[in-house]
Amino acid sequence: MRVLTQFARPGLRLAEPVTTVDGVPVLGRGTVLSRRHLRTLYDAGVRVVTVDDEPDMSPWEGVLEPDAFLAALEARFEPVAADRRMTALKDAVREVYLEFLAALPDTAERG
Repeated sequence: MRVLTQFARPGLRLAEPVTTVDGVPVLGRGTVLSRRHLRTLYDAGVRVVTVDDEPDMSPWEGVLEPDAFLAALEARFEPVAADRRMTALKDAVREVYLEFLAALPDTAERG
């Protein structure tokens, strides 16, 4: 599961190694995150990490792939599809999320 570093918490285990945007290793695969690790990630500018699936994490804490996000967004707005204001809101949410994903550095995006 990919999560924003700001939502990562102590006890989560990294599913992939973490590097900076420059390719400098920060933490290895299998590292169980501590507060010190989270501070290191923050200081290194890492915005997204990939962690082992955690049943206590809410779906909104994850960084969804575009196809999964778009499908969930369509399903969420289906009941109000006839309301053009809600359609405009859905379109705005879609654009903001896709821009957010595009702004993630490749190395941080993969964890």
